Amino acid sequence: MKHSVTYSVLVVALLATASPAQADDLPSAVNDPMFGKLASDPPLKDDGSGKWQGSLGAGLTLRRGSSNSTEGSLSLDAAREMRESRLTANALAVRSSRDGERSGDTANGEFRGERRLSRNMFGFAGLGAERDALQDMTFRSSLSSGVGTRWVDNDTTQFNLYGGLAYSMERYTDGRSPKGVEVLLGTELRHQISETSRITHRLVAYPDSISGGARFAMQGDLTTRINAHFGLQLSVLQKYREKVAEQNSHIDTVFFTGITAGF
Repeated sequence: MKHSVTYSVLVVALLATASPAQADDLPSAVNDPMFGKLASDPPLKDDGSGKWQGSLGAGLTLRRGSSNSTEGSLSLDAAREMRESRLTANALAVRSSRDGERSGDTANGEFRGERRLSRNMFGFAGLGAERDALQDMTFRSSLSSGVGTRWVDNDTTQFNLYGGLAYSMERYTDGRSPKGVEVLLGTELRHQISETSRITHRLVAYPDSISGGARFAMQGDLTTRINAHFGLQLSVLQKYREKVAEQNSHIDTVFFTGITAGF
């Protein structure tokens, strides 16, 4: 008992006289190979509000004199960003007439939903509609689905690659109405050139369309903001078809300018 008490007194004395440990003397944190990645992985983007944001554009060209011509255009580019998903809507329509008769009528639009699958991968489903009087096509509708990757995704540039399948139906003035499944491949680019200027580019290719042969559609837009609500837009729409009627061209290109309103 006496030895036990003496030992206890010695321990208490040593603890009382020992200096407190310094921070540098403490062991460093253990980096676990399995969970270390979670600590360095950036948090998910939460652009938060879930509100639709984008721009609506319109343009008009009138010519009167030896010949009377009118050309009007409408464009829409909008997106709704959420934590794990995104909705997008875009449309472009151009109509022109000469001496009171329609000389050109083209329009296309798409509504698409995306769902995040991993850090860089996403799945999508979309609805598309198109009209192209230059190719004697009165209407096309399509339902598409597939997967894509966000190849570049930072504060100024977003570049996506995607692919999938689409079920499409077409109608032509000569009575043809092909329909079926086709493979689609696409890219999307959105780049903020400056605080007031932005460029967007979309390209969708169908290696073997339901009408036979390959086809693609490309749309590019350059938008410059004038003030907080309005801006100027320069757009180009180009379409290619491998198989066309004899009187039609394989490539059709349309340029137009207009004023956009942001929302």
